[in-house]
Amino acid sequence: MRKILLFAVSAAISLSVVLINGCSDGVFTGSQRTNEKPEIWLSSGPVEGDTTGYQVHFYWSGWDPDGEVSHFEICIVDGGLDGIGFNEADTAGADKWIESTAHDSIFRVLANENPRPYDEDDPTSVYTRFDLTHTLFIRAIDEEGLGSDVVFRSFTAWTIAPIAIFSHPPAGTLSYSTVITFRWDARDPIDSPSNSQDPDSIRYMVSLVLDKDGIYNKDFPIIQDLNENPGDYEDLWSRWIYYRAPGDSGRTTKIGDDEVLELNKQHIFAVQAKDEAGAVSAIFKKDLNIKQFTVSWKQGPLLKITEPFLGGAKFLGTLMNPIQHKIPPGIPLNFCWEADAFSYGGEIVGYRYGWDIQDLGDPNQWEGGGAFSPYTTCAKEKKLYSGVHTLFIEVKDDGGRITRGKIEIEVIQFTMERTLLWVDDLASTETPNPLRTMPLESEHDAFWIDICSRADGFEPDRDVYDARSYNLDPPKIETIGKYANIIWTFNSATVTAWKDIVHFIPESMVGQAAQVSINYIALFMAKGGHMLTCGRNDRSGGGFYDVFYAPPQMPAVFKNDMLPDSDDTSGVNSMPYKDYCASVLDKVDAIWHTGDDMAPGVTRRVDRDAMKWALKNTLDPIVNEHLAGFPDSLRLWDEITCPTCFFNPQLRGFTYVEIFDPQYWLDFKQINVSQGCFHPTYRMVARNVISPINNQPMAMVVTKYKDRYVGQPDLNFIPAYSFHFGVPLWFFNRHDVDRVIDVIFTEWQILSSE
Repeated sequence: MRKILLFAVSAAISLSVVLINGCSDGVFTGSQRTNEKPEIWLSSGPVEGDTTGYQVHFYWSGWDPDGEVSHFEICIVDGGLDGIGFNEADTAGADKWIESTAHDSIFRVLANENPRPYDEDDPTSVYTRFDLTHTLFIRAIDEEGLGSDVVFRSFTAWTIAPIAIFSHPPAGTLSYSTVITFRWDARDPIDSPSNSQDPDSIRYMVSLVLDKDGIYNKDFPIIQDLNENPGDYEDLWSRWIYYRAPGDSGRTTKIGDDEVLELNKQHIFAVQAKDEAGAVSAIFKKDLNIKQFTVSWKQGPLLKITEPFLGGAKFLGTLMNPIQHKIPPGIPLNFCWEADAFSYGGEIVGYRYGWDIQDLGDPNQWEGGGAFSPYTTCAKEKKLYSGVHTLFIEVKDDGGRITRGKIEIEVIQFTMERTLLWVDDLASTETPNPLRTMPLESEHDAFWIDICSRADGFEPDRDVYDARSYNLDPPKIETIGKYANIIWTFNSATVTAWKDIVHFIPESMVGQAAQVSINYIALFMAKGGHMLTCGRNDRSGGGFYDVFYAPPQMPAVFKNDMLPDSDDTSGVNSMPYKDYCASVLDKVDAIWHTGDDMAPGVTRRVDRDAMKWALKNTLDPIVNEHLAGFPDSLRLWDEITCPTCFFNPQLRGFTYVEIFDPQYWLDFKQINVSQGCFHPTYRMVARNVISPINNQPMAMVVTKYKDRYVGQPDLNFIPAYSFHFGVPLWFFNRHDVDRVIDVIFTEWQILSSE
């Protein structure tokens, strides 16, 4: 039996006893005395028959009536003195005893017999309890080599066996590739499953599903048989490997690279862990520490490609059709990608890419000579000015399988020769509306036609796009490219042309082979076009609320809340965050966070939070200097604040309002400051000054693209600001709106002098 002591031991022990021969008294020898044997006692440790952990601490003391104790000799053997498991031969001979001068020691003993469920009342438990009885013998030796009587103590050591748990491939997958990487984490309970440490070592096995006669039989219950007859499988296990071995060899292995796995047949792969006490995993549970799977030829890794303007797409295999996009010339394209072989147990070897490749087998047509590299995860920035171009991206796994992604881009010339396009996406009716909650369709049309007609070159019969006339489809990018400036008024309905364009697909939700509508508002501004966006923003939709992939509670952070309860932060590529520089969206009327999810001390109530009017944000230098002509306030129109009107501030206040970067939410979410390019133009005044959204931004100027282009030579467009209002301007004082439009059209250099 192996015995492990935590104190230093000598290389060898001499048990020679000094024999004192009898002889007569004499002049030279003097009188003869009898040496008394020393005494020893155990002062602390498990009591006789106690059950304890496999690391046992004993204390002892000894004395010699006629001299000094030189040292102690200790022997620990399996079994108890009741005869069960005890063998007297284990104590015979000097090699069985260990010498020590210490008065205590921690003994680490085995506990590797009598396996049984750790929790016998829980049939789902995967932990096994082991124990083993031991007896400690100890004696004291005096300076003359005489030993004391032997003292002994029997005790039973117990432990909970460790267990390994797969982390790769995922649970539930029934089919793996011909080369499979397995990874696992193992834990060794110290005194309960909730208190664990790393195990000592692991071993693994891989095998076809063979029956008791060694014949392949996919229907044989091999996992059940392994649990019931573990000895039958002993020859299939690997050697024991230290769990913390270099190169993670104790936590991962790859099969199929050096051995051939038989296609279309079922196999098992199991991992067993062992602790310091010798206890090993004794329960095998599918997808926990044993996998049963079929080996098959896979199409290849799943490749996901993303680009901030164009969104994302997924590819699998090499036969898929390209994803097609149309863009204006000169847009900076930045493609990045990642791939996943996790689902079938593979690992990614590397990537490569190239533009307009004619011969995929010619390495010189691929960027960097065509070698696959795990570090090639983004393409160099690319600007395209004409024609049709195709980006090829390939990924290879460790089994040699390849997936190829193809992105085909057609460059549409943006002439921008026309002055102004109005996209009418706020539909109404001609039904009388005495509460004035919405304009009549004719009223809304007349309001915006009058505004747009103040722009040089605007022709109502040509330059109005009524979304309802086109089944709520957005205008084509070829139409957008004819204009230098666009006004887009949107509705809060479930289906709108606005939503079809601005709706953001998070990276984790990009569909395989899906044709994604790109947000060409962002492309249009990046090309040098200018936008004025505004519209209805009530509880159910409208504005930047339509950007979110899933309807969020308010307030919502564009970076983190595109998908509720998700770690996906790709919302930084959504239009409000990336182009308009807003970080948080809030509303006057919404479904809000509650309880611990709401900022402490904040209560949201429509009757208190509704808007009375808006004040110009004179603290912003851009607003103060470049947009000084904006009116100091935006007041609601008398026609919609009449005593019987729904939005009368004395009764209710205005509710079609979206708010950006409210301070109470920035503080709560520890967003230290808004983005540096966020410039509010107006802040709302709430019905009650204690409202948490009182004095918070409800309109902004978009500076990003003007700042990019100012000072660049030979531009064929005018660098200018874009604008967004979190309210429908039809509801506001006509004189105030006219002054706002004058400033915007002057900035765009289209204001008619007539």
